[in-house]
Amino acid sequence: MKRTLTILLCAVLLAGCTGFETDELLTPPMLSDEQEAVLSALKKTAGEDMTLVYPRGGDERSAFVFADLDGDGGEEAAAFYISERDSVPNVHMCILDTNESGWYSSFDHTAPGTALETVFFTGFSSDTTYIAAGYSLTTSEDRTLCIYHYADGTLTTDYSGIYSLMQRVDINIDGGEDIVLLNKNTESHPAYAALITDTGKGVERTSTVNMRTGTTDLVKAVSGGVAGGAAAVFADSSTGSGNITTEVIYCVGGELRDPAAADDSDIPAATVRRNLYCCDIDGDGIIEIPTTEPFPGYRESDNTFITYWNEFENYSLTRKYSSYYDSRNGYCFMMPVRWEGLVTVKTEPSTGERVFCKFNSSLSESRLELMRIASVSPEEVDTYEAEGYMNMLSAEGRAIMVRSRGTDNLVLTRAEIEYGMYNIDNA
Repeated sequence: MKRTLTILLCAVLLAGCTGFETDELLTPPMLSDEQEAVLSALKKTAGEDMTLVYPRGGDERSAFVFADLDGDGGEEAAAFYISERDSVPNVHMCILDTNESGWYSSFDHTAPGTALETVFFTGFSSDTTYIAAGYSLTTSEDRTLCIYHYADGTLTTDYSGIYSLMQRVDINIDGGEDIVLLNKNTESHPAYAALITDTGKGVERTSTVNMRTGTTDLVKAVSGGVAGGAAAVFADSSTGSGNITTEVIYCVGGELRDPAAADDSDIPAATVRRNLYCCDIDGDGIIEIPTTEPFPGYRESDNTFITYWNEFENYSLTRKYSSYYDSRNGYCFMMPVRWEGLVTVKTEPSTGERVFCKFNSSLSESRLELMRIASVSPEEVDTYEAEGYMNMLSAEGRAIMVRSRGTDNLVLTRAEIEYGMYNIDNA
């Protein structure tokens, strides 16, 4: 059982807002008796001049996190802070426990970083509750992941290693959580991925695999399924020319694999695109890799693209959907197979609506309208419905309205449009 204690310091966030007095913003929140006891115990160790430190990312966003770390049936607290008494402002993690007298500081650890990136609990595939924290330094792009366990009043560091990006996923399909660390190219090492697991003898780096040597910068990673049911980490990287490319890292027999790193792999070239990241676009648990090509009648420089969503299967990409992806308006429309190569899209200059037309040798000759999509305010919905538009979904606080009409065999039914329309607010 794990829980968080949130102590919100709103003064920094709201200092630029009008209508509030400074004294009101600096008033601390009311704390429960237990919370006051934990904070009081922390101050006995850290001093009154300490500053609480909050994780920059992750699910846990409090300076205090609670869990039964030692398996005794009661919760311990881990508190993160910086002390003004230190010559170097490194983050401290203080473990607080309870006895018959209440909360007390049991162990204070100085972490290898001046900022807290993330904190989480994991059991890997064991019964031990580990606490993991990612730290960073202003002088280095590398982050450091430390994994600890607490027993008999002592916090032990089981693992410490650098990372650029991190994913938590059961990549070896043993029923327990694993950690995959991704590191980009540096002068001291090529890009690589590392698998961190509990081997039963401790937390270790059990496997590494070099990533493609052309990788210049890891920009995003996501984990999820691949076609066939396995799990993988999808790492999106910048190629250095403004493009994005993807590597798929998975596990076979406990060993990480990255087929894109092979010299003869066609995956690097096949996944090149601009400004689109891998995601589970349709919510089925399988991660899709986007690729693009111009709509009929357009050139690459026109920036009007069909977005293809591909599954990774048998060391290659298999196309799953063809779509019109509109990140600005928050939707993605999956086009039917019968549209492929036969339909293009234009923009209505006066309204910004996307108008899908039957392609006829050139854009100027493509005049037969099949469907149009408008992004409108909620107040405009009734007006558009009166003009024959259908309200398909809400995205970015606006209604996505679609009008489809005509007798051509390429005209879509309402059911086809509903089936193909996805909200990408969370993609």
